[in-house]
Amino acid sequence: MPAGVVDASALIFLAKLQRLDALKVFSPVLSTREALDEVVAGLATGHRDALAVQAAVDGRRIAIRPAPPLATALAHLGRGERSVLALARRLAGSTAILDDLGAIRAAHNLGVRVRSTPFLLLDNAAAGRLSALEFRAALDSLLGEGYFLSPRLYVRLLEESAGL
Repeated sequence: MPAGVVDASALIFLAKLQRLDALKVFSPVLSTREALDEVVAGLATGHRDALAVQAAVDGRRIAIRPAPPLATALAHLGRGERSVLALARRLAGSTAILDDLGAIRAAHNLGVRVRSTPFLLLDNAAAGRLSALEFRAALDSLLGEGYFLSPRLYVRLLEESAGL
């Protein structure tokens, strides 16, 4: 099983959905201090989902690793995204779990495999960890939490889950 390196946005959305267990399709599950700092900063503004992420780190279900320097500047990305990309790039065969479109494009340019939160949920459906109905409910909840998906991509995800 490949390593998964998770950015703050994916951690936050999965915690909001109470689906941090969706990361179990990866082993180990890693993140960086920079990404975790972004999650934990939400506590100051009342985002309790950060507690679930911190509990997963404390329980060693998510390991925090230092990010190596990234040769490419990628100044348009946040610190957490840059650190996740740098760590994923260093770990052969790993996958970066990112939601920001600019970060996803940067991952492709760097040759880093990438999955966004909806596709991570689809991976769980493909692995038999979510039924098509559970996948749709999770996808709808994700949208209810403010995640943006184009209508075309939403339909594509539902079609793919129905074909599993």
